[in-house]
Amino acid sequence: MGDSHYDTLGVAENATPEMIKKAYIALVKEFHPDHAGANEDKQQEYNERLLKIMAAYEVLSNPESKAAYDQERAGIPAPPSPRGKKMSGMPTKSGDIETDYPISMTIAAYGKGKIPMKVAGEKVVIKVYPGVRRYRIANKGVPVEGKPRGDLYVNLKVIPEENWEIDDATNNLICRLQIPPKIAEQGGTIPLTLLFKKTIKITVPAGVKTGDRFAPPEGKGLGVLSPKKKGNIIIEVEVAKKKGLFGLFG
Repeated sequence: MGDSHYDTLGVAENATPEMIKKAYIALVKEFHPDHAGANEDKQQEYNERLLKIMAAYEVLSNPESKAAYDQERAGIPAPPSPRGKKMSGMPTKSGDIETDYPISMTIAAYGKGKIPMKVAGEKVVIKVYPGVRRYRIANKGVPVEGKPRGDLYVNLKVIPEENWEIDDATNNLICRLQIPPKIAEQGGTIPLTLLFKKTIKITVPAGVKTGDRFAPPEGKGLGVLSPKKKGNIIIEVEVAKKKGLFGLFG
């Protein structure tokens, strides 16, 4: 990978939004940590690549941030950002360290025991709770002469999942789902495979159209399982163009 966001995604500077998104989805699949196996060095490499890929897409997928980035690359100073970002794994004042770490949407939504990671050459373990994205681990920063050792702050970055997204305001899980025309018109039940791979049947109300959203009763409480606010599953409808064709779409 090169140094620019375009190099990171492997696209030209005049790439269309569709091309940028297509490249992003392909790279997320290629460097998903699940593909790294048990090799810790490879896992670390995939995590770092994935964070760069996600950061590049965050900039290039937004017209305003992309324009500002292009302007900066052309040598035109950009206005100062009111919100700076710390470099991953770099020490901050008082010996604290702040770093980012990618996790799957399933873990973000439902939690999964403990995640081992390596920060600044040292192994740490974080117990992940559903809906919690920022963690503080005391005394895992860097030593500062004459002061107590700093703390480690970890920001969990959710790896995108095709056809799914988390609504952080509600803790709902939004699923984009194709529905056969007949069921969209008359109502009925269709299968839905959840993030944790279990398949359930959901009830589709009659008369839904592409772009509509509905909350099937079977998805109640199956969103983000945060102890503060448990979410639901919300279906975003895409009526299939061909009769009898349904399933998740990209």
